[in-house]
Amino acid sequence: MANIRSINMKNNEIILNVLVSEDEYGLLNDTKDMVIVPEKFDESLTTGKLGNSNRIMLPKKILKKHKIELKGKVPARIFDLNGKKFLLIKLDEKMIGVPEFEE
Repeated sequence: MANIRSINMKNNEIILNVLVSEDEYGLLNDTKDMVIVPEKFDESLTTGKLGNSNRIMLPKKILKKHKIELKGKVPARIFDLNGKKFLLIKLDEKMIGVPEFEE
């Protein structure tokens, strides 16, 4: 896990200085869309088998609490950092702006 070395504010920008491992540095191919997530997990998911597949169960009460409506498949990625495995799932995305129409 990366460690924050310093945080500075200049000209309405926040400058973050972090110490990362070689594995984490390897993930930094594109730094356009980065997410900083503290190692604090406040939800608990149930895992198990359903038919021939494994599933991670997301309770309806958690979805309602965060106002999320699942729509079919969602993008996800598993990160293996320093012997720990992390699952990041994009559950929902709000599209704000001018609508684009197609013919």
